[in-house]
Amino acid sequence: MILMEIILVVLQPKQNIGNHDYRSKLYNVLLLDHKPTTGDKSKPTKYLPTFPLTNTGEEPRDEVLGNLYRLTGGEHSGIKGERAILIPWNSRDHRVSLSKFYLYCVPVNSRDKLNKVFVEKSPNSPGFFSLDTMVETLNNGMTNYPPPTQTFISQLESWLKEKHSRPGSLDILFQNRADYRIKFSINNPAFLPSRHEVSPESNGIIVDDTPDDIRLTANEALAKELAIEKCDIVVINPIFGSQMPYKTNVNNFVRNIYWPSTPPDYDSRRSSDTSSIEGTGIGTLVSSMDDQFQLHKYAAEGNCEVIMELISRGFRVNDTDIKHFNPLHYASANGHQEAVQLLLRVGANPNARTDSKATALHLAAMYGHVHVAETLLQHPHINTDLQDRRGKTALNLCEETQYWAQKHIGKLIRAASKSNTQEIEICLTDKAKKKLKLVNGLNTTVQQLNLQLFREYNMSDEVFCEIFTIWICSKSLELQLRPDHCPMNELQLWNRNVKMLTDANPDNDVPEFRWRRNAKIGLKEEKGVNHPQAVHILFHEAYNNYIQALYPCKDQDVLTFASILIYKEQRGEFDSASAKSHVNNNKSLQKLVPGPMLKAKSSNWASRILHHYKEFCPRLADTMEGRHSTQEQRDQALKRQFLDYCRHLTVYGSAFFRGMLLTSQGKGGQTACHIGVNDVGIHIINSQTGVMLHSFKYSEIKWKHEDGNSLEIIVRLESNIEKNVSREVKLRTKQAGLIHNLMEKLKQMHASKDRSVNIVYS
Repeated sequence: MILMEIILVVLQPKQNIGNHDYRSKLYNVLLLDHKPTTGDKSKPTKYLPTFPLTNTGEEPRDEVLGNLYRLTGGEHSGIKGERAILIPWNSRDHRVSLSKFYLYCVPVNSRDKLNKVFVEKSPNSPGFFSLDTMVETLNNGMTNYPPPTQTFISQLESWLKEKHSRPGSLDILFQNRADYRIKFSINNPAFLPSRHEVSPESNGIIVDDTPDDIRLTANEALAKELAIEKCDIVVINPIFGSQMPYKTNVNNFVRNIYWPSTPPDYDSRRSSDTSSIEGTGIGTLVSSMDDQFQLHKYAAEGNCEVIMELISRGFRVNDTDIKHFNPLHYASANGHQEAVQLLLRVGANPNARTDSKATALHLAAMYGHVHVAETLLQHPHINTDLQDRRGKTALNLCEETQYWAQKHIGKLIRAASKSNTQEIEICLTDKAKKKLKLVNGLNTTVQQLNLQLFREYNMSDEVFCEIFTIWICSKSLELQLRPDHCPMNELQLWNRNVKMLTDANPDNDVPEFRWRRNAKIGLKEEKGVNHPQAVHILFHEAYNNYIQALYPCKDQDVLTFASILIYKEQRGEFDSASAKSHVNNNKSLQKLVPGPMLKAKSSNWASRILHHYKEFCPRLADTMEGRHSTQEQRDQALKRQFLDYCRHLTVYGSAFFRGMLLTSQGKGGQTACHIGVNDVGIHIINSQTGVMLHSFKYSEIKWKHEDGNSLEIIVRLESNIEKNVSREVKLRTKQAGLIHNLMEKLKQMHASKDRSVNIVYS
């Protein structure tokens, strides 16, 4: 069960803030203080109050205010807040263990003070601290704040900036709570407050402090209403208390932007007359959906868990219903930001049009879903200039209304349209991610992005321009891009490429850009690389291929690789006890031995690795001693050592493709395989066992690929140098054309070069 926790921000204005732009010095915030004990040299720790939510089924306001009252003194002049407001934030961006946090703000009066006697006795020492001082100490580290408090203070600042940007919202934030003001309301002239304060001086007698004129008016109105009972005919409002079957028809609704909770679901009460809603055909949002459109239904409900299940079962994210609505249209129109993010991530087209030519951005703008519009505008291929059937862009719709939400969306659209700082995310081999500027918009080339990465890591572009480049990759397909390719344009073609070159479902295939080794270079170009970041990238790529069984090798090689990896994990400090613990941990062992080999000989890998570690690593330590004194130097040396051993393997530096090896024996026999192509030749690896089935040098073979549409590539030996290798090998793969072209280029580029490799038939 997930624990629900409340993070409490008690916000106190220092002065009248209504007419000011946001500045952190305008506010105080309540913090608790953990003071170091005698002899403890750690910094003092301050943090926001936190407490578990005990009643998750009720509105937490009373529980939040009750905790504040007890925290600040209770009966000893504790602070009684009037309202608790939820500050929205995206918890998915933070790892929060088993807890789910809710951030609540309690605005208090500038006259609210803490009882000094209570504070001195309290172990938590609550106190108000200036927000600008907190921000300053967060930056310079003078005061220790736990990571959650740092996150929430940052979120608080963003929230306050938004409040200051909205006219009148601060007045609403700090004014008396509604149920305190309602006793002076005369909207219903017969209403008298039923809740009155009990004065300590009144000995428990309820004191009615309602002004005489209000009480007199209410009594007169009540007398008139009672007189109605004497009438012969009374007309009753059918909506009020009649118990008649009645269902309201809502043509349109406006969300209260100051109300933090999820708004009511009005979908089931839309008017059957949808023609008045800007001609969007939005009535289909509540039409009955048969099994064919289950993904549309759950997108309209924002149910991400079911959406993912349906996609895994083959439902396509860009399928449309009778009104040409796709799931993204439904999620956008109903304001489900997380569903929109999910659908875009799995390949939903942000520019798809309904039968009225409206896009998802049109729908988000029409209904004032700010966060949905913001998510859509972050998509690299969003087109903000598309017009609906009436010739209106999403920006036009925002400019035609006076509502705050639409006006804010309009600002976001204008900013996105004018932005020259669009970014692209590039993944490195160690799974780190870098955001690079699209310096030429969608026409930014691989070469331009490479230059940014070289500058980022202080690498010479002249030296490394041939070593590293950008790939576009997914689970089913990996393609190296040319220097003149535009990655953002290639992204638009990805679904087509997946359909042409694989048997995978394009809708379930999510691509990403990776910065990796150039498959067209050989060992001669790579061996001289000593730059720390270059070695780091090459090491992680080699390690990933090794552990995924794409580098078939002998048992002795695995023992050496595993020993180096353990020694690296130990930061270059030999420790046999630590190594024993490491290899006896099953999860750690899975990071040392390729999966297929681990399954085949799982009973004794741990002891064999430990024995080899004890023999191999002391010798390795002797070679490093003196020359690699710092931890960073030892780490670099071990990465280079790992790479040196990898470079003796046949398949090192290969680009890998997927296919089937056709067997001559039997009818239609075939084996799933990975096909590696590098400067040595072509290598065929069993996908299930990781065993090398064939490995041929360019000097030994000829091959043919009939034409651009053929799915087969035939490799024929010139001389039968190995008796256990057939003279002709047939491979069937949709990537045959890519394999053929790469082999032609590599053979030409490296015809006069050869390297000593360990051709392995594991």
